[in-house]
Amino acid sequence: MGHSFLGFLFYSNLLLEQIRLFWQPLTGLILGGLLVFSIGFLDDLYRLSPWPKLGVEIGASLLAAALGLQIQIAPDFLNLPFDLSWLSYPLTVLWLVGLTNAVNLADGVDGLAAGIATFAAVILFFMTFNTVHNVVALLSIALAGATIGFLRYNFHPATIFLGDSGSLFLGYFLGGLSIWASEKSTITFALLIPGIALGLPLADMAYAVLRRWNRGLPLKQADREHIHHKLLDMGFAQNHTVLILYGVNIVLVLLSALMLVTRNSLAAYVLLLLGLGLVAGSRLLGYFRFHRVVLTLKRRWHDLQQAKYLNFRTARLLRQFEGEPTLAGRWVQVTEIWQELGFRQASFTPEPSAAATLHWTNPDPAAAPPDADREQSLRLTLQGPRGRLGSLELTWRADGSPFPAGLDKILTVMVYEFGKPGADHYEKKDRTSNIERPTSNCGNVTQTKIPFGVGPSAKKLNQKMRK
Repeated sequence: MGHSFLGFLFYSNLLLEQIRLFWQPLTGLILGGLLVFSIGFLDDLYRLSPWPKLGVEIGASLLAAALGLQIQIAPDFLNLPFDLSWLSYPLTVLWLVGLTNAVNLADGVDGLAAGIATFAAVILFFMTFNTVHNVVALLSIALAGATIGFLRYNFHPATIFLGDSGSLFLGYFLGGLSIWASEKSTITFALLIPGIALGLPLADMAYAVLRRWNRGLPLKQADREHIHHKLLDMGFAQNHTVLILYGVNIVLVLLSALMLVTRNSLAAYVLLLLGLGLVAGSRLLGYFRFHRVVLTLKRRWHDLQQAKYLNFRTARLLRQFEGEPTLAGRWVQVTEIWQELGFRQASFTPEPSAAATLHWTNPDPAAAPPDADREQSLRLTLQGPRGRLGSLELTWRADGSPFPAGLDKILTVMVYEFGKPGADHYEKKDRTSNIERPTSNCGNVTQTKIPFGVGPSAKKLNQKMRK
């Protein structure tokens, strides 16, 4: 017993020496944890909006980073010729804020967040107990002991709950310990082991972000499509749901331990296995059909590029209109856009109707549908200096895009700028030119009503495009 007491005194003195040496990161971890706990406690009482919480989380992360608890990046990282050490602060904030919210999102069923924290704390202890980071080892095993004791009353049916104060604190504290534990590692693998151990809440958060982004929803909007909700919807009871997710977490912890024992030599195989598991899990839970996701991303990328191009063409069209005083000349300029967008026909019918109609037909045979019934058309009223100038009608294939991204800007220019002063209805040379009049054998055209917002006034639009 005397030997045990002497060993305790020796270890206590060694621990005090470690605290004296590493007081700055310890202070950053404690103060940041208190800030996150405090904002979580206020949220439990008053249901704050997400922005104050996010602001405090970022502030706590910056405080920890300023006191030395940060992801270290060497100036010659990846052997690049420029200094990347400035990335330390953004990566630290991203890791701490991300993990804080990942654990918070996992706190949707009794015992899940506390159990995840327990497994992560255990692997952090084994990462550090035989290293110079004795303080991290002590804090990790203390956190594991606290969460195990808490689980006694938090497992379903729970009598006590973490709340936002508890789950935010656990996520932040685990994030800070993982950074501290990986301080002397290379940046490539610095957070790989704790990242794998915490893979379940991180994957759930990634799914939530992608899901809401794909649906165009605000990231702060809650839903019932987290991993634990999916399992509950499959018919599993709360206890069984938590035990299934514990099993997944145990597999992740074992993979982390394998990485720790092999010194990351099996990293490629472990990451490949995790990737396959992620794909299989997402399909099993019905999150994504990857071919649909790829098609959606390709469509959005195409729409984004088309919208950018049409912004450029809108500005160019405004400049062309300023240099062309006649309607016929302006019509020739805008028909280039109709052809690029794949319209089949376009016609401008001026008022009074006695004036000649401007008509354009796409020379590309592919733009014409095999059946006239498969056409759509859009009719707009164009404004002149004295009111109504005439009407614009566009016709296109019904199996194409119903309304190309960015077209609204072009149509706004046509509505307000096509008949702007300087463009007389027709000069004499235009009246005698070969202007094609509308024919009566265009087939049956289906009139499709598409809502169109005219947007800003012509003056504001001009100023915006010139900028």
